Amino acid sequence: MDYTAVREAVFNAVVASSDVLTADNVTITYYDEATSGSLGNLGHAWVPLEGGTSGGLKYPGIPAGTQQVRISWPGNQQYAPTTIDATVEVADREQLQFNLNGGSYEVGMVFDDALGYDYSATATAIYNAVVASTSPVALSADDVTVEYNVDKTGITDSFKPLDQSDATGLIKFGTGTWEIRISWDGNQEYRGNSVTVNVITTDTRTASMVALKSGVSFTYNMDPTVMEQAIFDNVIDWENSTLPARETLSPDNFVIEYKAKLTDIESGVDLGLGDVGDWVSSDLITQWVPLEGKVYEIGGTVLGAYPVMGAGEARSIRISYKGNADYRPSDNTEGTVTVNKAKVSVSVNSTNIYADESLPANFITTNPADKFDVYTIYAGTTSNVTTALYLDLPDRYTNSVFLKALDPVVEAIYGKNFTQMMNDGITLGELRQLFSTQEILDLLDKLNIDTGTFGQILTVINKLPSVTDSLRISFGTPNRAGLYTVGVVTDSQNYETGVGMGFLLVKMRLSGTKLTWNQEINGKLTAEQAKNFDFGATLSYNGDVTISQSGVHYLYSGFTSKWRIYSSTTTPPTEPGSYVVTVCILGGNHFAAPITRTFTITK
Repeated sequence: MDYTAVREAVFNAVVASSDVLTADNVTITYYDEATSGSLGNLGHAWVPLEGGTSGGLKYPGIPAGTQQVRISWPGNQQYAPTTIDATVEVADREQLQFNLNGGSYEVGMVFDDALGYDYSATATAIYNAVVASTSPVALSADDVTVEYNVDKTGITDSFKPLDQSDATGLIKFGTGTWEIRISWDGNQEYRGNSVTVNVITTDTRTASMVALKSGVSFTYNMDPTVMEQAIFDNVIDWENSTLPARETLSPDNFVIEYKAKLTDIESGVDLGLGDVGDWVSSDLITQWVPLEGKVYEIGGTVLGAYPVMGAGEARSIRISYKGNADYRPSDNTEGTVTVNKAKVSVSVNSTNIYADESLPANFITTNPADKFDVYTIYAGTTSNVTTALYLDLPDRYTNSVFLKALDPVVEAIYGKNFTQMMNDGITLGELRQLFSTQEILDLLDKLNIDTGTFGQILTVINKLPSVTDSLRISFGTPNRAGLYTVGVVTDSQNYETGVGMGFLLVKMRLSGTKLTWNQEINGKLTAEQAKNFDFGATLSYNGDVTISQSGVHYLYSGFTSKWRIYSSTTTPPTEPGSYVVTVCILGGNHFAAPITRTFTITK
């Protein structure tokens, strides 16, 4: 409302003429009731024409109709103050009229090519179906606001634009019966108006349907989009489906899902194996998920994951068409497919390291570079000229969820659990027995480990030189210098078993190492001093004396005072005589030059 113009109009309607008063030098108020909080005379006041606040209550601007107005002038040096009370009729603008079409209103929803509702076009369709004309102003759908009542009971008015949902997000405009409000705010010449009607919205697009072929198989690929394309190309029965032309579609036009089990992210264990998954609701263990899988979390805490669809027979899938501007979305159609295992090549990039170094990240590589359980066997001769055999297990063998399932079964059969076996080591014969125990193989199969891999591991071990069932196996990577033949076996339920061979040289440290006498001898010792003397030497590396001393060896030789020959590799002499001691390094991870000294023991 233009209150300046209203003020001028009220003044001119009440005051015929005046040499002093003008619309600009008087105060004009009207008597009205507050919008809330009024009771009797309380809540009634003289307020400005534009409304405002008085006595803490809110008053509206002057409305149309019969109104009491007051014109006040404060006076000046010549004339006394004056107040005029009058009754005026405030005339409103002519109101717009909606002329409606007869009958009930049924409107087809309009869809865009992005598979969603075209709310603007749908609003236009509703307007054209409901409104025949408007007068005295001719309006189009672009001039009005079309809203729907999110309160489907019709008890309250809670109208929102078609592209908005209710506060909960549960009620959204779509097909169905709706209370529709069409409104126009008005302009300076004409007062606005609205009309509320019931409208039935329908989906007039062609019903779609997806038919699937049976007995289809394809090869696993680590890229889920490749498998989606394989399903699109081979599984959908295009001849018996009701869909747009195939050449106009791609996998992105469909929702393709498979039935998956919830697994522990670190170990890959199905979270439904007895007490391993007793915290998981049964209806969450198996779900329909995208081919790329999904993470399951509650309140930001990750509790597990549904993995990427892998290889296997009779994998359950379901497909639905998303729909477009001409075709409705389809219902889900379920079927099964066989996903064949893919092939993998394994490479061992032979290298050399020191015993205190880690293997390079690219020591073992696979093609494709997917996620594998990698079993690595190291067999060779150490610097101590002894045979050594190591088995490095995949990381998930140390996962708490994995061991929680495996440890009790192994302990019940062998008297100690699998964790203890890894810490203590086992013989090759014990490993063979472990890998052939059916109860353990059945459990490992449930833990998503391809137990056929163990046969490949034993095959690799059997081909290595100098291996017997009594040979002790250590778990992990070699920590002793030596030359090792390396055999790698990959395990994945999505790939055929891969095998690779190579070599690893674990070198002895040569520089920075030295032998140092623990106690110096000034040429002579008495027999009494020799009893408590420290004849030993300590091997150090860059000053570090905490390194292994297992490679330090001694040779004591000489003659006693009675000309008897003395020779020992373990015990220093204590009888009077002349002697030589040589300390050298045999094996171990650090090499130092030998040291020798002569000494005499007196009475």
